[in-house]
Amino acid sequence: MYAIWLTFSKTDSEYLKNIINTLSKKYEAPRFEPHITVYGLVDLEINFIEKIVKNIIQNSNSFLIEKSQILQSEGLWKTVYIELKVNNEIEIIYNNLKKHFEKIAKYQLNPHISLIYKILPKEEKLKIINGLNIKNNFMVKDLVVQEFFPDVEKWKIVRKINLI
Repeated sequence: MYAIWLTFSKTDSEYLKNIINTLSKKYEAPRFEPHITVYGLVDLEINFIEKIVKNIIQNSNSFLIEKSQILQSEGLWKTVYIELKVNNEIEIIYNNLKKHFEKIAKYQLNPHISLIYKILPKEEKLKIINGLNIKNNFMVKDLVVQEFFPDVEKWKIVRKINLI
């Protein structure tokens, strides 16, 4: 199974990784690469996925995506996260992926950047949110294919395609 992510410029990736690693250490949660899931989970052969992805983004430029707000949820995959504003660039990428993959996997775009994966009491999640001061936008530079495992620490980026 594979997920298709958007990842960030070196600077923004390091910025987000610092937040993720700090929270992971404090709450004994798994570490992971900062990302926006743009489509998942697709159960197809990796070379087929790569071919589709390369075709979809061949003329796509890097782009800025804006923060909407910082939220929390009961779900593990959105313990505490940065909700993002949907923009034209991410919508085009998602819609093109959906055309190819929706028969295999249904995925609803809800762009966000998870900051921690750990079931925590709501009060603790609100404490985390209140302690964060997150910048307003992030530069998306790459589209990657990530091999998914239930164990977050086994996640592996298996393909990376740079946006122009």
